[in-house]
Amino acid sequence: MEDISDVLNKKEASDRASQLSVTVSKILEPEIDLGTLLCFDSNDFDTKQLRSDQEAYLTDETRNNVQLIINQLFELPMKNEDGYMYVDLPEPRYNLPREKPLPAPKALTKWQKFAIEKGIKKTPKPKSTWDDILQKWIPTYGYKKAAAEKDKDWILEVPGNAADPNVDLFAQKREAKKERVAKNEYQRLRNIAATRKIKVPSVGLPPLEGTLHSNQLKTAVDVAKISTASVGKFQPKLSKEVVSVKKNIPGLKKEKLPAKSMKEEKTTSLQIIDSINNKKPKFNLEKAANKAIHAEEVQRFREKKEGGDKKKGGGRSRSKGSFKRPTANTGKRLGKQKGGRKRR
Repeated sequence: MEDISDVLNKKEASDRASQLSVTVSKILEPEIDLGTLLCFDSNDFDTKQLRSDQEAYLTDETRNNVQLIINQLFELPMKNEDGYMYVDLPEPRYNLPREKPLPAPKALTKWQKFAIEKGIKKTPKPKSTWDDILQKWIPTYGYKKAAAEKDKDWILEVPGNAADPNVDLFAQKREAKKERVAKNEYQRLRNIAATRKIKVPSVGLPPLEGTLHSNQLKTAVDVAKISTASVGKFQPKLSKEVVSVKKNIPGLKKEKLPAKSMKEEKTTSLQIIDSINNKKPKFNLEKAANKAIHAEEVQRFREKKEGGDKKKGGGRSRSKGSFKRPTANTGKRLGKQKGGRKRR
């Protein structure tokens, strides 16, 4: 009969065998980058185990490398905050390849900066509010709110300190609202310009119509330079003057191609002849079909004309001054007809 201690020892030994060890031994120590949680294992594969059971072997190797990363993570100083344990990862040593640079943080608007400085947090707005005057729920925005405002403010009290009591307060209220909307839109556009780093004039005036672009000014300078008797050949150069491109200056002759040798000129000429000979004539299907239809119509018209001339020649000819017989029971006589060939 087995002792209880022997049974417990066997159970503990079996549990220890079933659990994988946290200590991993390798011939070459893998290179571990905790900043990016990467492990570079430069050890060779066991080809015998890889061929016998590839899936199990790769799973075991992956588990060992992950265990090495976890072992080094537990060596870092741990911090406790609100009952949660965490560690600060060191700076990464390996730079991950990227196609494009990291996106720059979006610039904050004036209101966002002001809210951060004052500690203002955004709270969700209710979709409807209770109005004590109308005694009903009014939507926060929409056409129903505008209709409720009209019902609520159907009459406005003239203030006692008003300069002109006959001023239309409803029109004044509408104008004030338009100004607020325009101001908000202007501020929104300024925020967009600041985000995209677009220069906006401090004064709200557009540039004058007579102002020229820098490229136009350069062209004007070039034209003025060559507007001399020597076409700008003896024109003195200014200090820090930018040399203009010759193709942008009107009136100058084009530069001639450099002289070629006989062999190069012969090769160029042969290439031009080959390109001309290799060009196939373009076949216009629509034009060819129209041409064939036209030829058929002309042939049909000629055949019809020849058949009509034969019929005319077989009848009895009449003299130019002959009369037609009067038709019966009409009491009318036809006058003398003009002679000659009938026209179609």
